[in-house]
Amino acid sequence: MEHSVKELGQAFSGAPTNTEDGSAVFFNPAAMSQIKDRLFSFSGYAVIPSVRFSNNTSHLNPSPNESTLNGSNGGNAPHTVLIPNFYYVHNLSERLTAGLGINIPFGMQSSYHSDWVGRYQAIDSELLTINFNPSVSIKISEKIAIGVGFNVQYLKSKLTNAIDFGSTCLRILAPSACSRQGLLPQSADGHVSLKGDSVGFGYNIGIFYAPTPNTHFGASYRSKIHHQIHSSARFTVPENATFLTQNNTFVNTSAQTPVTLPDHVLFGFFHRINTSWSISADAMWTRWSHIQALRTRFASAQPDDIQILKLKDTWRFAFGINYSPVINRLIFRTGFSYDESPVPSPVYRSPRIPDNDRYWLTAGLSYAMLKNLTLHVAYAHLFINNTTINRIGTTGNRLSGKFSEHINIVGLQLDWRF
Repeated sequence: MEHSVKELGQAFSGAPTNTEDGSAVFFNPAAMSQIKDRLFSFSGYAVIPSVRFSNNTSHLNPSPNESTLNGSNGGNAPHTVLIPNFYYVHNLSERLTAGLGINIPFGMQSSYHSDWVGRYQAIDSELLTINFNPSVSIKISEKIAIGVGFNVQYLKSKLTNAIDFGSTCLRILAPSACSRQGLLPQSADGHVSLKGDSVGFGYNIGIFYAPTPNTHFGASYRSKIHHQIHSSARFTVPENATFLTQNNTFVNTSAQTPVTLPDHVLFGFFHRINTSWSISADAMWTRWSHIQALRTRFASAQPDDIQILKLKDTWRFAFGINYSPVINRLIFRTGFSYDESPVPSPVYRSPRIPDNDRYWLTAGLSYAMLKNLTLHVAYAHLFINNTTINRIGTTGNRLSGKFSEHINIVGLQLDWRF
């Protein structure tokens, strides 16, 4: 959601009706019709997450006595991430407005200690999407406008994890043969790294309706975007396990992973009560159910890697308040949002994205430094329910425990009209 610092201050409750900065290009292109002349909006965010894992009963299923998984709790997995975005809106005529947005609609980054208890399911996880979004808005009347945009999206990913070659050997050979090679569960760890990228295409449309100057309604739709991620897979195999590569498995190769990033629908309204006070609210439905599993197909004889996720569709609701004192160069705002997680249960929760329902509490202000120059600052704290996991990995290991999480977000934005 981090596509407007102005909107961050009110929990993005005014996103589909926002006519005050360039993020209309992304949230609702029809709202660009209300922006006069030319506008640059540049913003940046520092996302500061904290995620700590507490192990419970993680163990190795293939072992006759279900041996306990060894390792640390992984440390504070995520790191501070900087997210920029840029928008330009140009009023071409009384009825036609064009815009361009460059932002990051999907992303994640986490890194656990290489010896942590969940190393066979995740160590490093990185996903970055950069979206180029030219849009146009047409004002049908003084009250109604429509908008449409085209999206070119670049995706880059990196996933790493350890491989338990001891447990892998036991699935292929008799225990005595594995023991002679020194291949016992957790005694011969290897490693795999999967790096890839893709380009996908989509569109967004919107409608903006202003029955009065003080009341606005907006709705928009962003399409799904399909990616075919082409990757290189690099394996590190312990010396005593190299015989397991003889069948062209666990060897460096290319791979492909198809994934469909979700579409969503956004509805909202804005109402100015008087010269000082205004309110806004919105609701967003996201079709995460496009992602039921991630299947990676290797060019070698390596069996497909299948990550079952079974994501569900979600709703996000937000409400915000704006207050402008007598000195109208300042605007204060605050907001609250409930953001539902697409993860259906602990069984399908991945340590790469230990997601759960989020509650946003935000505050921000805008200051008109000059007639054509406005500065926005905002802060958000995301409260996240304690998140349990009970997931079985590809070699049968079960990661069981609890994540304690919260996120802080700080944003700074500059709008320049000319």
